[in-house]
Amino acid sequence: MRITAVLCTLSLLVGGAALMMAKPAEAAGWLSGSESYAAPWVKDIEDELLKKDYRYVFVNDPRTPQASVLRLLNQAAKALEAKDSALAEKFVQEALGVLEEGVRKHYFSASDIEPITKFIREHTPIKTS
Repeated sequence: MRITAVLCTLSLLVGGAALMMAKPAEAAGWLSGSESYAAPWVKDIEDELLKKDYRYVFVNDPRTPQASVLRLLNQAAKALEAKDSALAEKFVQEALGVLEEGVRKHYFSASDIEPITKFIREHTPIKTS
């Protein structure tokens, strides 16, 4: 009985020391990638995707489409920097396609994502066809 108590106490001490030495947790990459975005408009779209209004839109989608959309839009921003507007447009289309795929898979409805796709189209400097 005494050995168990000593082991529990040591375990708590070691666990407490480990917690005190741990670094602060970093946010998920798709939530805090603003410093690595190639253009400020990608950060604007991230802010929109993270709004409380859309919290329940993506709840049924196991793919985390916000991360995919932001990654593709950042690629579009990089393509624009490289002056490749055709590639940039392709990446924006793929980003919108991620959301459209969610509708096809019945994770959410077209009306659920319509404000999001509209925001993306209005805030990307790339005009999609």
